Amino acid sequence: MKRTVSGIRRRAAVLAGALMAATTVLGGGASAAGDIFTQGEFFIGCNYWAKNAGMYMWSQWDRETVEKELAALASYGVTVMRVFPLWSDFQPLTGDCRGGGEYRSFRFRDNKPLPNEAGVDPVMIGRFRTFCDIAERNGIRLVVGIVTGWMSGRHFVPPVFERRNVLVDPDAIMWQTRFVRHFVRELKDHPAIVAWDYGNECNCMGKTSQSEFYNWMDHIGMAIKAQDPSRPLVSGMHGLSTDDSARAPIRLNGELSDILCTHPYQFYVPGCGKEAFNTMRTELHPTAESLLYRDLGGKPCFVEEIGNLGVNCTSDERTTAGMRATLFSAWANDLKGCLWWCNSDQEVLEFPPYTLTPNERELGMLRQDLSPKPVMLEMKAFQDFRRSLPFAKLPKARTDAVVVVPEKESGWPVGFGAYLLARQAGLNPSFAGAERELPESGLYIVCSAGSDTAYTWPAQKRIYAKAKDGATVLIIYSGSARFTQLREHAGVKVDYCSLSACDRTFKLASYPGRRMSAWDSTTCRLLDGEAQVLGRTADGEPVLTRFACGKGCIMVCNAPIDRQTIARGDVLTGVNIMPYYLVIREAVRISGVKGVVEKGDCPWVGITEHPAPDGSTIVMAINFEPREIVCPIKLKGSLDRVWRGEVKADAIKLPPNEAALFSVK
Repeated sequence: MKRTVSGIRRRAAVLAGALMAATTVLGGGASAAGDIFTQGEFFIGCNYWAKNAGMYMWSQWDRETVEKELAALASYGVTVMRVFPLWSDFQPLTGDCRGGGEYRSFRFRDNKPLPNEAGVDPVMIGRFRTFCDIAERNGIRLVVGIVTGWMSGRHFVPPVFERRNVLVDPDAIMWQTRFVRHFVRELKDHPAIVAWDYGNECNCMGKTSQSEFYNWMDHIGMAIKAQDPSRPLVSGMHGLSTDDSARAPIRLNGELSDILCTHPYQFYVPGCGKEAFNTMRTELHPTAESLLYRDLGGKPCFVEEIGNLGVNCTSDERTTAGMRATLFSAWANDLKGCLWWCNSDQEVLEFPPYTLTPNERELGMLRQDLSPKPVMLEMKAFQDFRRSLPFAKLPKARTDAVVVVPEKESGWPVGFGAYLLARQAGLNPSFAGAERELPESGLYIVCSAGSDTAYTWPAQKRIYAKAKDGATVLIIYSGSARFTQLREHAGVKVDYCSLSACDRTFKLASYPGRRMSAWDSTTCRLLDGEAQVLGRTADGEPVLTRFACGKGCIMVCNAPIDRQTIARGDVLTGVNIMPYYLVIREAVRISGVKGVVEKGDCPWVGITEHPAPDGSTIVMAINFEPREIVCPIKLKGSLDRVWRGEVKADAIKLPPNEAALFSVK
């Protein structure tokens, strides 16, 4: 008994040490391996499956193909790749099954005895190590998605778990834990590996409750950290939510990961894909989603997967133009890097998912003959320009407003809509969740609510308190919302609310020639109260108001312009757009928020300002339109250096989907 207790104590001490080390990393301590996410420069790269075999590259291993492909990728500027040890190949468990599906014992492929306690194929481990060696020789660093049981819409799990929910089944979790521990222990010494990733979109491997998914992430994450606390752990998930009751909330992933990531495909995220690839919605989608994850999750974020969904969806010309604007936007907002999906076209593969989902066959940066596609050359050109600059890192951008999203329902669509309008208006906002303390700012944009429970009373009090402390708070209202004490704090009187839809057409006093219309699924009619009316409908109903509240003020826009920005296709691109952004410009004017560059009425150009150590400000301007734009500006200071673009003291001339980079003293 003494020996057993002693053994337990020794194991507990070892685990405690691992936990302390893991806590250090999770708390923000950066290892040398994690430098690409903390102190490193912006990186580009891709997700990798060998062009000859796709997901079966490990069982159909071809070293010569891998060597040629990685050499080609490195020659075009790829420095980081995300790679996947396919779970069903690395741990090919079968079993001795009793009646009713109960396994009496677990076996290896072809019913052989297990080669080790984890059931992991040593041949596959050897091949993965060889792959790491090849990557290292080519200067490519690897993010390893360990539990790859889901890929491109198909499960790849060991045979014994094909009909089980591997996120909750105790046998499956036990063997995943053994696999993870064995894999990390065998490969943690390899210098090419810079981060571990839970796996590819593991939240898609099965249905769970929030607590079940939390337990799975916590269990697998601690198994990784117990073996290697030195490297950061990447979330690897797709489609996280602001809703704190959702199965996979952003905050949960921030709690259990060191690095967050997004997979911003234009057709697979709500509210996206309504216009061409090289227009504002699609180009700002990766930035907005990643900032939302970073700001709510509290961890660095990068674009882990992005793609054009193939030439059957987007031409090469629009792909390169759109990616140019996307890359400059991601870099400007301190996202850590961008990985394309995927390395090479795979039209030679004749098995699912490549046969059942045909667009999976043509998503590469390279063609089958390893010649570069235009997007590969565009990404290399971006890196070549970035490295030609006299500074290695772009100073962090200044934020000048906060977009407040609900956390009692999905806040992504309205948050994205508000973010887009803010960028059109000349702002560079951050995000905050309404159910936590709000960061300091001079301007808050509170997104519209989809239900009467979207914002709790404590959240509403926090919002009102910011106005009392001196900020301008713009509440985008909707018929579904229920802000209490609205008259006391915002000076507006509610006449009635009803479940019938409405479509308001209105003008702002500051822009009498610009008409707007906004549809709402429910009606909430306002009457004049004590607030100043800044915008009305033709029949006199107030739509935009302003009211002094403490040291600041509260503005109410009684039209869900954030939701309409997401729902409509005439708000973001083209000459005659629906000018909802003018509401935000009014809030900017009232708040007094100003930067070094004051942008004129040019909603297609986004501006970010980056205070430099020498006291100057580096400015980036991006044209998110597929046409040339001349954007009027006013400078608070003098134009200094111009590294890119045609910049004058009163205007910036931008070719389609191009960026300008200059400094102001």
